[in-house]
Parts: sequence; structure tokens; C-alpha cells
Amino acid sequence: MAGNVDPVYQQSGYDYADQAYGKTARRRSAWSVLFFIALFVFLAALAGVGYIAYTYWAGQNSYDELVEHVEVDDSGSYLTLGSFDVDWDALRAINPEVVGWVYLPGTPINYPIVWHEGNGDYYMKHNFAGQGAGAFGAEYGCPVLSDANSPEWTDQISFVAAHNMMNGTMFAYLEELQDSAVFNEHRTFYLLTPEGNFRLTSFACDSIRGTSKVTVIPNFETEDEFRQYLTQRVQESLAQPDPALPSVDTIDQVVAFYTCSAPDDRYRIMVYCAVEEFLPAGSDVSKGNSLVDPADVGSVESAMGERLQG
Repeated sequence: MAGNVDPVYQQSGYDYADQAYGKTARRRSAWSVLFFIALFVFLAALAGVGYIAYTYWAGQNSYDELVEHVEVDDSGSYLTLGSFDVDWDALRAINPEVVGWVYLPGTPINYPIVWHEGNGDYYMKHNFAGQGAGAFGAEYGCPVLSDANSPEWTDQISFVAAHNMMNGTMFAYLEELQDSAVFNEHRTFYLLTPEGNFRLTSFACDSIRGTSKVTVIPNFETEDEFRQYLTQRVQESLAQPDPALPSVDTIDQVVAFYTCSAPDDRYRIMVYCAVEEFLPAGSDVSKGNSLVDPADVGSVESAMGERLQG
């Protein structure tokens, strides 16, 4: 007797087509999910880049609007440190912690300086108006005098820090001063303060590890220690000043401007400047000390005009 034989199932063309269509639909569905995920990531990245670009623009624009409070009085027969005039009352109305203004002719460095008692890092994340850029924005901050310093600019060395921005603003230009040729083209800094105006001449540009104890020392216990420190800065300078300043024994007061090195932010680029002249506040523009280079005045007026027009 023959055994039972299971019936043979024959797949129809319709069934095969349904299965093939189902597989294709699932593949399309998977690709659709991946496409929308990729699209979301792309749009999120685009929005992030746009936001960063906006914060760069907004950050610099907030400072461009401040230059209207700095003027050059050219009504006298010649120009001196007294020719630079800052409306401190207007700046204090925006931020009462303003203590100065730094200007380096021929560079983007043209900013107010603030001082925050007990917390020198505050202005690393807040601009002059006290605003921040958020967790993902370009944080401009504001040039800040170390909280270890006196806001009256009376220390042996006053330290002013600011960010190294990728668009070349704030103190990013200090990195360029590591090159001797660039350094020697931009030796004269102007520091304008409520107490009076300073003319500074740079004499060293050092790269110092950020954790170094020599980074911020406002005053030294002895005169010899002060001279030894200045000598070390000259010896370790990456740029060679030409002409060189007279002996460090003739330097009584220093202002150091510094920023993080890029891309290795473990180091600080520090530019040391000797106080060459000081004109007390209230001095007559025509009764100052040495003359100011007319090119510097023309440069600051041009820079301010361009900012205001922009």
C-alpha cells in the first residue's frame, strides 16, 4: 500500500509578487528613515553653524558700537596723548566695571577693558554689556584686567587677557607678534584709562604655559626680582625687538597683554610693554608730553569710521 504523500504547494505569481513588493517596501521604509535622520542631522548642523556665525557677528558688532565713545581731538596745533578722549561716563552707563581702553594701531585690537573684583574669569564668558553667547555660541567675552591687579593701573605689571577668536578679533592678533617682523611693525600700544593715557612700547613676546606661576605677578617683593623677571622675559622672547629698548633697569612699569595660543591652548601668548609715557587725565591736549604719531591717529579714526559705517 502506497504511503501518504503530502500535497505540493505551488506558489502563484501573485503570491511571489506580493512577497517581493513587501521586501522592497521594507527596504524603502528603512532608507526613508535613514534619509530623514540624515536630513535632520544636516539641518541641525547647518543651524548650529548659522548660530555660531551669528554669535561671531553679534559679538564683534557689540564692540563696534562702542567706538563712538572714543574720539581724537585734532583741534590743537599738534597731537599728544591728550588727543585721545574717551567718554567714560557713557561707557560706565553700559558697564560700571570699565577701567580702560586698549588700542594697537594697524590691528583689530581696539577694545574696552574691564575689571571684576574677585573673579577674573567672569568676562571670559560675558561681553562688555554682561551678555553671554550661550553653550554653543562664539564667546567673545571682554578684555579684562586681572583681578589680582589694581584697577587704578598702579602695579608694577598689569595683566590684560582676552580671547583668541577664530575670526582674528579680540586678542587673536597677539599670535602674529611672535614673528619679529610683525612685532616690530606694531610696537606702540595706547592704553587709555580714567586716570590718564599711557603710551606703551612692546619689548618681548613670550609663549608661557598657562599653569606657570610666572603668568600673573602684579608686584615683586624686591626691585631685583622685578628686574630678573623682565630680563627672563626678554631672554625668552620669541620676537626680537628692533630697536631694542634700553636696559630693563630703566623700566618702572609694565602692561602685559595675553591670550590663549591656538590650536594648543595650554600656552599663553604674552606681549610685554613698557610704559614710556603717561599723561594724567584732564591735561590740555596742547600741553601733553611727546607727540603722538599722526599715522596712529589717522589709523584709529579710520578704524572707528569703518566700524560705525559697518
